[in-house]
Amino acid sequence: MLKVILHLIIPNAVLLWITITGQTGILLTVPSVHITVFFLRISFTVLTMNLNVLLNYFSGRKQMDLLNECHAYFRDTKFFNRTGTNASFRGARIALAIFLLHHTNYELNQYTYVILYDEKWPEFTFYVVYYFIEMITVMIALYYDAVLDVLRIGVRLDCALLSKCLDQTELKNDSGNFDDSYWWRTIEYFYNRMLAGHSRRSAYNRAFRLQLVTIALNTFIVSFSIFYVNMNSILVNAHEGWMEKYKRVTESLGFFSHLGAMLLVCHQATELECEQRCLVRLIVEAQSKLTKRASNMKRGDMINSRIMIIQHEIKISPYDLFEFDMEFFFGMIAAIVTYLVVLLQFRGLEPS
Repeated sequence: MLKVILHLIIPNAVLLWITITGQTGILLTVPSVHITVFFLRISFTVLTMNLNVLLNYFSGRKQMDLLNECHAYFRDTKFFNRTGTNASFRGARIALAIFLLHHTNYELNQYTYVILYDEKWPEFTFYVVYYFIEMITVMIALYYDAVLDVLRIGVRLDCALLSKCLDQTELKNDSGNFDDSYWWRTIEYFYNRMLAGHSRRSAYNRAFRLQLVTIALNTFIVSFSIFYVNMNSILVNAHEGWMEKYKRVTESLGFFSHLGAMLLVCHQATELECEQRCLVRLIVEAQSKLTKRASNMKRGDMINSRIMIIQHEIKISPYDLFEFDMEFFFGMIAAIVTYLVVLLQFRGLEPS
């Protein structure tokens, strides 16, 4: 509850108080495309942060059950020690550090407005708090990425164990092969592991589906807004002096954290799909070790038919609106560029 108060009530109260009482021109009073787009950025970011914090608070039990199930499996297999591979989340830690540095620099950049334009403390406080909310929104997206990474590592562990099992049979002495009972025990064990992975993926979809939709929409709106506002400023205003250039470069890179977090989510979703397909391929390869008997063929066909049905449901697709993968990410980039080109045609309507 304390975290909800810290991340939800206090920032919103500060923004609302400054907006109502501060004589800083924060309210949408200038009828221009530039101000309207920037106002949309603020509105969508605050709304997305509030909605995600609330949803994660009320669905926290489902999320913890999912994570505990994954961690229990990691403990049972001793973090890949049987296959000589170590589970590491170093990449997630590095990404978190980079994003924190980026947002820290973004907050410090706001002080340049005090030096260059004599920005008053209400407006300065407003944007500092807003960028803090923006940072929380990005960190929430990184949390969704981290949960996907946990799911992916679980499936990768299954692939590593089954692959090692297949390799060991190749190194078995030449006196004979393993019998059908051994292979059926192996196939059924990893088939059940595949079903468990499918269940975890479905649980992820149920626990985060609305959050993922809002994060994707907010990433599009905010990234597009940052592109447009900064490109318009570059075309309209002259930037002389190192501080002006530093301010513009820092603000132009504001899209980095939003699109970067979305890239990580889409990348993990794509990698999870690849790991699941790899596990299916290894299970089919294990079936090739069986003797060519009619009973084995019939039993194998039943398992393969179930696998084919599951394969059509292995993508992260909230409400079946769209599928999180690299194709979706590049489609978002293309849409941002398209709307940017269209909106730049209205620059003639900007007040001089």
